[in-house]
Amino acid sequence: MKTKVLLVAEGGFARAAYMEVLHDLNVEVDCIASPDEMTEALIDAEYNGLLIDVPTMIRCDCADKNRITRIMDRFPVLRVMFNSDHGGIRGLTQGGTIRDNRDLGEFILHECVPFKPRSIRVAERRDIVFNVLLMHEVDQEDIRAERTVTVNVSEHGCFIYTVNQWTPYSPAWMVVHEFEDKTPIELKVRWCGKWGQRMGMPGIGTSFESMTAHQYVQLHTFL
Repeated sequence: MKTKVLLVAEGGFARAAYMEVLHDLNVEVDCIASPDEMTEALIDAEYNGLLIDVPTMIRCDCADKNRITRIMDRFPVLRVMFNSDHGGIRGLTQGGTIRDNRDLGEFILHECVPFKPRSIRVAERRDIVFNVLLMHEVDQEDIRAERTVTVNVSEHGCFIYTVNQWTPYSPAWMVVHEFEDKTPIELKVRWCGKWGQRMGMPGIGTSFESMTAHQYVQLHTFL
């Protein structure tokens, strides 16, 4: 199995340079343009390590920097910078200084290859389609709610198909048509997949923040 890394870098010369070196090292790589996309990427796939472009990280107005830091603590991480006039690619380990240059190939060989690939999934998801009313506010009228469906569900949360505008870490509520108890279930939006952003289904990954005991029991009858 090929070593696989997640590269966080905006499009441009730097990303192209990183990709060229990784290709020469026979490393499989997925790219995202913002640290805010890390949660979605790391739920969907397993990786041996993370490469973080420093300028991309600096320019990002991250929605939850603490969560990103916690994610990075679970993987080998190399912060990288590209400057064609000063030696090309320079790598810095977590906590290192600008003087602690690290070779990208060395990082892949000594840290990523021995590291067992992992994701950040915490519970198995099931492909369950619930018909739901999705709302921005708990007291939103049904007529204003979005009529949509879940794509998959776990005991901790669900992915909901939507092309509407949502913000990571914002609250949401849903009413599940198949549940006997129609109390709105409180959600937190963990990540957003926007229409046209990539070749994938648009929607929001959410965690369950609160539900009634009866809803919890009924949820587990489907899982």
